[in-house]
Amino acid sequence: MAIEDFPILAGRLRQVQTGKLEVVVDSDNLNIPKFTEVQSSIDFDKYEAANFNPALLPTGAVKPTAFLRGGFQEENIKLADICIVRLKDCGGVVLSVSIAHAVVDGYGFNLFMHRWAEINKKLVADNTATDLGVSNAVCNRSILQKAVPTPQEPCLSVLHNMYIPSSYLSRLFAWVSPGIRGTIFDSIHAFADISISCFHVSRETLDQLRQSVKKNSSTNLRISDNDVLMAAITIAYAQSILKHESERTNTGLASWLKSAFLGSSSKNPKNFVTAEAADIRHRIPNGNLENYSGNSAISMMVHSPIELLQIPASSEALTQVALGVRKSTNEITSEYIAQSIHEAESESDFVFRPLVHNTFVAERMMVTNLSRFTFYTTDFGWGIPQFVGPANAKFPKFTWFYPAHPSKGGIYIHLNDYSNILQQMQTNSFWTEISDFVY
Repeated sequence: MAIEDFPILAGRLRQVQTGKLEVVVDSDNLNIPKFTEVQSSIDFDKYEAANFNPALLPTGAVKPTAFLRGGFQEENIKLADICIVRLKDCGGVVLSVSIAHAVVDGYGFNLFMHRWAEINKKLVADNTATDLGVSNAVCNRSILQKAVPTPQEPCLSVLHNMYIPSSYLSRLFAWVSPGIRGTIFDSIHAFADISISCFHVSRETLDQLRQSVKKNSSTNLRISDNDVLMAAITIAYAQSILKHESERTNTGLASWLKSAFLGSSSKNPKNFVTAEAADIRHRIPNGNLENYSGNSAISMMVHSPIELLQIPASSEALTQVALGVRKSTNEITSEYIAQSIHEAESESDFVFRPLVHNTFVAERMMVTNLSRFTFYTTDFGWGIPQFVGPANAKFPKFTWFYPAHPSKGGIYIHLNDYSNILQQMQTNSFWTEISDFVY
């Protein structure tokens, strides 16, 4: 029933030109999401004692990926993959939901989960869901295209730093089909020692960090939780990366490939780049996009001087990076949005450039902040979730901010990366001072 309100999840991908995809929903040829059930050998108490570490789930039960996959023919790719893991002795379930980013973003995902839960809760209560009405969610991308203004100016100078140069690899990935592209990326990281770690930043610590930034700032700019969290993770992660890079020799085949595919853009970077997904729904005046469930995220780039990140962390450094985040956030105007989307739609390999750079360039990280989403009000009829978070996507340099359970407060920081980088994070003096290791 929830799929009826989100029909795009039963659509089929079709590549219409290099780097461009469309989703076709044919009622006579639906692409029904994959649904599986798996039995776990551990009970809820053991899972809870391990802080809900996804590594304890049955091998193969949950297979998240950063890429579309499902064969070389894009029409066979499932846009949604749902797995129910039943814990031992009927102790509960783990619900794993993976939806292609091509059709929803975090906001749309949250809309879908709430609608699904709303329907299920009604069925649990009285075995009927006939009086729920129709969902307000809209997945037609033309709604977004109509709301986004036409660029009015030459390319804004602030966007020049966002546009990562094209490369042989980014153009190759734009040319091949989504299935082949996903297979290549998955193969690149299949044997890499990539895992996921979770850290918790308490509400009290977050407030203290924000007050410290305000105290050390000479401006009257509003400082948000996101500004402080982005600054903190940038400092700790950059220090961990730089320490790891200094301990290894960057020579041989890997170094040659990096130089050959990426050119001069990968040599001796002066800035550490933190890219964050920014939702444009509320940033377009009179856009009326609050019910749009598709992907409306664009990239916001924060450039922090590496020389600043190489010194021991301090309140001054945290303030400088946080102000950089705030400046980048304030620059996401209607014109910025218009030019960003225009560039993405005009350059066939635009969306693949950061993925290629993220693979080969150490001084980069991608962040998605989901901490404002109401995941803990998603009630399927048996109460709210005890824990919500991502599984290991087997792709490095990805960070997610998730809300913690209401009884705990604060924010969970989930970091997907190579194990040696995660070990550096776990021993970073600044990071261990402001966060608690969860798993």
